[in-house]
Amino acid sequence: MATISKRKRKDGSVAYTAQIRIMRKGQKTHSEAKTFPKKAMAEEWAKRRELELMSPGGLLTAKWRGVTLDDAIERYLHEFAQGAGRSKRATIQQLQRFPIAQVQVTDLTSEQIVGHAVMRRDSGIKPSTINQDITWLGIILKTAAAAWKMPVELNEFESAKVLLRSKGLISRPGSRDRRPTTEEIEQLRAYFRRSQRIRPSAIIPMEDIMDFAIASSRRQEEITRLIWTDLDEQAMTCWVRDAKHPRQKWGNHKRFKLTREAMAIIQRQPRAQGEKKIFPYNGKSIGTRWRAACAACGIEDLRFHDLRHEATSRLFEAGYEIVEVQQFTLHESWDILKRYTHLDPSNVKLK
Repeated sequence: MATISKRKRKDGSVAYTAQIRIMRKGQKTHSEAKTFPKKAMAEEWAKRRELELMSPGGLLTAKWRGVTLDDAIERYLHEFAQGAGRSKRATIQQLQRFPIAQVQVTDLTSEQIVGHAVMRRDSGIKPSTINQDITWLGIILKTAAAAWKMPVELNEFESAKVLLRSKGLISRPGSRDRRPTTEEIEQLRAYFRRSQRIRPSAIIPMEDIMDFAIASSRRQEEITRLIWTDLDEQAMTCWVRDAKHPRQKWGNHKRFKLTREAMAIIQRQPRAQGEKKIFPYNGKSIGTRWRAACAACGIEDLRFHDLRHEATSRLFEAGYEIVEVQQFTLHESWDILKRYTHLDPSNVKLK
């Protein structure tokens, strides 16, 4: 399989090139070469390399030699993350900026994975954020093994993950219990009203959108996907298209119950001719307006998504049972629903 050829270099010295070619069914499946100053060295390398290639998985490993984690991430983004949101893509792409991205995928070890986590911890990153790195690293490695047949050492990854969790370097994010206070809501409402007066035709009706989020428990992007033809005013219901689901990104359409407050907000929205959407605004623009309002009002650590927590808690405080609350919020189970439930003891009614 190997041939040794002799040639003269420009400086007059002699070099020996060992060329390995592997043929299967009359076709070349692999070829590689290396040059040495002595013939014995070339022969020794060729024999050793042939044994490596003929060992189980040897040819597959050779095929992917030189492919780095950075290459795998780029391919993953191109083939499997076309519909991913901006924040998700940014999280994946961040891995490409770290030294671990330059490691060959087939050579990646648990030591290198642990080293990445330690480096991130030493730079002040929280375990929950490091966990995102490790989660995406696992997804990319498993995709490389399953979709591209890369000989990835998944056991190395799993060993590193077990160690990182046991040492507290990675952890799941804690449940968030932030609810806006009455004063904060009034501050934001006043800010949005002032903005509306200044530019009535160009400003998103943020007061209505905030109140609708609290009254309906709908997510930011879901609000902008609601359409008039999906609204049933008599039954007080509406459909939300492509509702968030851990495994089903598209086509998960669900019907939800509207509170009286949510219905009233919908009914006062202007309905331009030919406009399908109830709230025809860009979800990212809503997020930008929200952050600007919180900053202007001096309100810290309040996310638009916290309004969903507020809405869910208010439903329980109003006396609705778990199965009834689910008709409004569309949570799949109580385990998920309770993450969004942060009751104020003073609002619990005695029975």
